[in-house]
Amino acid sequence: MSQSKEELEKVSQPETVFHSAIDQWWRAKEKNKSNGTTSQGGSRDTNLAGDTMDGFRDTLVNLLIAEAGVDPADIFTGGQFSSRASNLPSYFRASKNWDVVVCKRAFMQQLERGGYDGSEKLVAAIEFKSQYESIGNNQNNRIEESIGNAEDFWASYENNNFSRLIPRPWLGYLFVGYYAEGDETKTVRIKQPVIPTDPAFLVGGEVHRLQGVQVQGHSYAERYRIFLERMIAKKRYDGACFLVSHEDIRSATVNYRVLFPTLSGAAFVDGLVRHVRAYYPD
Repeated sequence: MSQSKEELEKVSQPETVFHSAIDQWWRAKEKNKSNGTTSQGGSRDTNLAGDTMDGFRDTLVNLLIAEAGVDPADIFTGGQFSSRASNLPSYFRASKNWDVVVCKRAFMQQLERGGYDGSEKLVAAIEFKSQYESIGNNQNNRIEESIGNAEDFWASYENNNFSRLIPRPWLGYLFVGYYAEGDETKTVRIKQPVIPTDPAFLVGGEVHRLQGVQVQGHSYAERYRIFLERMIAKKRYDGACFLVSHEDIRSATVNYRVLFPTLSGAAFVDGLVRHVRAYYPD
């Protein structure tokens, strides 16, 4: 079925759903830099810098309330020791502090109402990550950490740590990176002295796989695309978002770029809201 003119125009327009969040991200980076704080992204940003990803948290919370009808009391975004901690039980460790958690009839709410009956419903959990410098040096660490968090989450789910095998919750991953325009096309050398690299990561794919011990790989941005698309295909994440910004556009009306349409902010929000909306009203 062909798309209407209005639909085509909407697709072609740059998105701005996370404009204020990106603005906050930049302002926090400046503040942290002037204070001598090193930002590491995700939950560690909350611990070290305090507000690096707060704009993304606030945007998602507002959308969940306004568009999905979520009760604000069901949204948890606090640090691991706060009164509204967004902690969930893990499998390979005691707990994990996610950036945003949506849970109906949470444990603390049941206790406040007179007793625990195990009726909580975990609806969604979201992880934030950002990288500002040393994209290449830190990329594998970010990916390894994110794979581990997702595997731990689903192992905990399968172990009935979320009280019981409730309907599958929605797990999301949102990434913000520092990329100048054109960075996404810069190739990266790969050494393959033991076993040839997966051709998906190579420029030229299978054709160039056996041309030598050192070959040209796709850019760091493309590596993230492959990682996120494969995590979604393996159902380790239900939605993923990959956004990039740079000083050249930080003050523009459109202050971030979407390199891969399937990993856009709009697609991420749409998937999250569609899932959560099914739980409200109860």
